[in-house]
Amino acid sequence: MQPITITLDGREVSGHPGITILNLAQESGIDIPTLCHDPHLSSIGACRICIVENEQTGALVASCVTPIAPGMIIHTHSPRVIEHRKNIVNLLLASHPDSCLVCDKGNRCQLRQLASDMGIGLVEFQRIPQMATIEEVNPFIERDLSKCILCAKCIRACQELVVEGAIDYYQRGFTNKPATLNNLPLENSECTFCGTCVALCPTGALTEKERSYRGTTKTTVQTTCPFCGCGCSISLEVKDNQIVRVSPGEKDEVNQGTLCVRGSYACDFIHSPDRVTKPLVKRNETFVDVSWDQVLELVATEFKRLKDEHGPNCLAILGSSKCTNEENYLLQRFARCVQGINNIDNGSRLYCSTTRLGLGSSIGFSGTTNYLSNLEQSEVIMVVGADPTASSPIVEYTIKRAVKYKGAKLILIDPRQTKLSSFAHLWLRPKIGTDVALLNSLAKVIIDEGLLDEEFVARRTDNFQALTKVLEKYSLEYVE
Repeated sequence: MQPITITLDGREVSGHPGITILNLAQESGIDIPTLCHDPHLSSIGACRICIVENEQTGALVASCVTPIAPGMIIHTHSPRVIEHRKNIVNLLLASHPDSCLVCDKGNRCQLRQLASDMGIGLVEFQRIPQMATIEEVNPFIERDLSKCILCAKCIRACQELVVEGAIDYYQRGFTNKPATLNNLPLENSECTFCGTCVALCPTGALTEKERSYRGTTKTTVQTTCPFCGCGCSISLEVKDNQIVRVSPGEKDEVNQGTLCVRGSYACDFIHSPDRVTKPLVKRNETFVDVSWDQVLELVATEFKRLKDEHGPNCLAILGSSKCTNEENYLLQRFARCVQGINNIDNGSRLYCSTTRLGLGSSIGFSGTTNYLSNLEQSEVIMVVGADPTASSPIVEYTIKRAVKYKGAKLILIDPRQTKLSSFAHLWLRPKIGTDVALLNSLAKVIIDEGLLDEEFVARRTDNFQALTKVLEKYSLEYVE
């Protein structure tokens, strides 16, 4: 494809066909303000704050939904553009409550930030407040739709990223609002309380339900979610040495701006009063507090004593399944290089022993070999006996996006009805315990009908004839 060249704020820049003015401007280092845009969501041009001026036609267009065209001359900060942007922000503020001082979004509110950047203080238009009660029945999310600006970020996040479809626009005109089917409470809908809508909401319309106002945090720590094997990136907002909220991380290649309910709201265990936060040493049948220096010296001394008396192989190190890959690497370095032993294991191997044995014997590697994003590029996805909704929600999101938006076909083999059942092109419900027979039969059909890649099999497998011999009895009649 030939690149398209346009003039952007007085200089020529090029982009590929189909790219929007906003995306090209961002690539060129030009900041265009917006409220409804997010790189993970489709662009709908709802807020109109990203308007730019097309010199050729004189039109003001929403840059997030306008693709570039050859010869365009675009001004992103002309006096006319600035005037209209201020009017749009003033209109939004005219129907927005004056509760910034006690709103939990605080300085995270993008509407407030835009108004500040544009020098807007007092609202110039007649106030038209939106009357709405604060809804706080559910345990996680507080909704104050008097602050809603109808950017549809929450709706698009629910439908495009999480693919749950719990909320959509409800009613029309001045009464329009994001809501569930028949305007039921969130807890009576399909909502999973994943928190993605809260993370993307630009104002205080959706906030985390908290006991008291916590204000603005100054410290953010990027880390990895500890709850499942997806490895989602999360941001921990810290104030007074306390984690006050969790949101999708800045480097979120895995989770693409989403989290599940555990990632968003289950990190409160960190500040549980039942947690052990100090080293304990057992003395006279009771545990007593000691300093870190004391306990590290004690552990090192005991390690050395045991090695001297019984040899290094009397020691073993077991890593937690909650450790990151980097932490596990340090553990095995400590075991092999410091202790001089190979007795190193991890809890994940115990919890996922069947997966490790199955993958290890079939592909020679005990873990997955592809990126999660590859699922969205697949034509066919087969899920056998797994319920990622419960075990790995981000995998479930990815599969549902692939089916709904990328045209992938899902083959689900599971006697249970799961959330993926409604997305399945073909749902097979074998009797419990017959998964292996079904898969062996599929393999036999592939071999008998010559559907396999013979060159790939010859190059990448060993002892293939033994497999074909084992599969001989798995005729369709036998398996049925």
